Order: sequence, then structure tokens, then C-alpha cells
Amino acid sequence: MKKVAIIGSHGLYAKYGGWDQLVNNLAEKKSKNIEYLIFNSAESQENIICPPGVTVKRLGLKASGFQGLFYDFWSILICFRKVDTLLLLGVQGIPLIPVLSLFKKIKIVSNVGGIEWERPKFGFFSKQYLKLCFNISFICSDYIIFDNPFYNKFIPKRTNAEVKILPYGGEIDISLIIDTEIERKYPFINGEYFLSISRSLEDNLLDELCESFLNSKHTIVLISNFSNSAYGNRVFNKYSKISNVILINGLYIKPELDLIRRKCKAYIHTHTLCGTAPSLVEMIIARRPIFSIDIPQNRFTLHDQAFFFSSFSDIQVLIENNANLSEYITSSEICDLYNWNKIVQDYESIF
Repeated sequence: MKKVAIIGSHGLYAKYGGWDQLVNNLAEKKSKNIEYLIFNSAESQENIICPPGVTVKRLGLKASGFQGLFYDFWSILICFRKVDTLLLLGVQGIPLIPVLSLFKKIKIVSNVGGIEWERPKFGFFSKQYLKLCFNISFICSDYIIFDNPFYNKFIPKRTNAEVKILPYGGEIDISLIIDTEIERKYPFINGEYFLSISRSLEDNLLDELCESFLNSKHTIVLISNFSNSAYGNRVFNKYSKISNVILINGLYIKPELDLIRRKCKAYIHTHTLCGTAPSLVEMIIARRPIFSIDIPQNRFTLHDQAFFFSSFSDIQVLIENNANLSEYITSSEICDLYNWNKIVQDYESIF
């Protein structure tokens, strides 16, 4: 029996992003020879029912922001002597590992998340700390996990870790149908609309996307956690009264979210600093046409099967010309690469 602690996410059954989806699937699809200790943040729901072989410890700290550093440190300190393996989702707590390894050797598996120090939301000192942690993780980890092969170019010269490429998986809930309640809640659902889903970060270009639809006869539906950042609030206030720009703040009800995915005319992916973005993987599984901003990470994820744009005006030209969009639907073979059962097995083989 392998005892694995998962550190750095919001916790089991959180719904904030890729790491939380990963935790949920690792717990629900695990094999019998794995036991998980999962740390949940203060933002997670209380009194959850865990799958067999899964224990949750809820801490009174947030997993994000400044508290996130102490959340990771405290989680590591609590569990280090109790488990065989640490799965670190993000490596801001990695400076503790060389100290604790003097007393006990356990397997360290670090999912670094990406090149976080490039994100504009971080200040100078935060960026320097994140870059330092990234480099330390290659010395102190047994395995480094990238979710996208693009990040191989950032592997430092000094490394002791074996690097694995393990993307996020995707599943689409097809249980929901359009009824009067859905039509009331989402009046656009029976019409023609383009869709985009992302966190409210400047590098996800929410402002630029909305701006590009101001003089368009087409509708864009943008789903984001607008209220979680000053940038998101600015975008929401700027465009919320524009009739063909529909902004939805924080939709986490998966059947409803997946219905909106399944019914869109095409999906517009605007992430510029992501690896394998979970929102993009879900759209691959949903088998809808995809327009993606042209960066290497997105080309890797999509295996070059999409409409790639460098300017938002490229999208407007395409849709104004009534182009056949079906050629921008990814193949079923690509869907197989993002099967959660396969990805869970890959993680367990490392543990």
C-alpha cells in the first residue's frame, strides 16, 4: 500500500482549476493499492464524503495568495513523516524538502504547474521566489511533472529529477437537456454564440476578446471568475451592458457548463501563459470547433488541429465570411490522449 499526500490544491472536490480536477480524479479513480491524504483549504466545503482509501485534512488557510505559501509549508510539515510520497501541486513549498530530507527520505513528485514567474499578476519578489522554487524542485524532486512538452525548454542544467509529461484529462457531462428553466437561466442557449472560458487574468486577454466583438453581429459568451480580481471586475463593469457580450461570473455547475460548451458555435481559447489548459481539454472532448491563440503550448495541446490566430481581428474575418468551421474540430484520436483513467494510471505508476 502506497501512502501519498497531495499538497497545494484547494483540496478534494474543489472546483477552481486544473489541479483541483486532477485531485478529484486521482481520488475517485484510484486503485486499491493507493491511500491518499489530501489537504483542503479554508475555502473548501466542510464535511465532505471521501472515497474509500482517501483522508482529507482541512486547514484554516487559503490555498491561494500570500496564505498559500504557509498552507503548503504547514501541509508538508504535518504529513512528511506519515507518507511514502508527496505530490506537490505547485512548488512554492519546496524549500522545506531538503531540510526535512535530512531526517527521512520519501519520494517527491512535483507538478510545477508552469512558468509562473512570467505571469504579470506577480510582483518582482514573488517572481524571483517562484523561479528559485522551480530550480530547487529539479534538485530535490524524484519526478517533475509538466502538463505540456513546451516546458521542456525550461529544464535547468542542474537536475536530479526524471521529467514526465502528464496533461490534464477531460470529461463532458451530457446529461442535461434544454428546458424552460435552462432557457430562463441562459437565454442565449438556443441561439448562435461563441464561447470562451478562462480565469480573470490579464494574460488570458479577456478585455481584448470582448473588445473584438463590440462591432460584431455575433455573440460572445465569456465565463470567468470576474469577481476574484481587480482586472476581472474592470472587464465585467466595462462590458456587462453590451448586448452581444454575455458575461457569466463563476459558473461551476458542471452539467450546465458542459451544456453551454456542447451548444456553442465555436470555442475561443485566449490563454497565453498556460500549459495544457483544462478548459481547452474540455472543449477537445466536447468536439466543437476551436479557435486558439497561436502559442506553442496550445499547438502542442491541440496537435495543430484548430484555427490559430495571432490577432482577434483574424477571428472576426473568419466568422464574417461564414467559413465552414467543422474543419477546426479536433480528431477523436486526440480525445483519447486526455482520458482521465489513463492519466490517473500514469500518476500511480510514478507513485
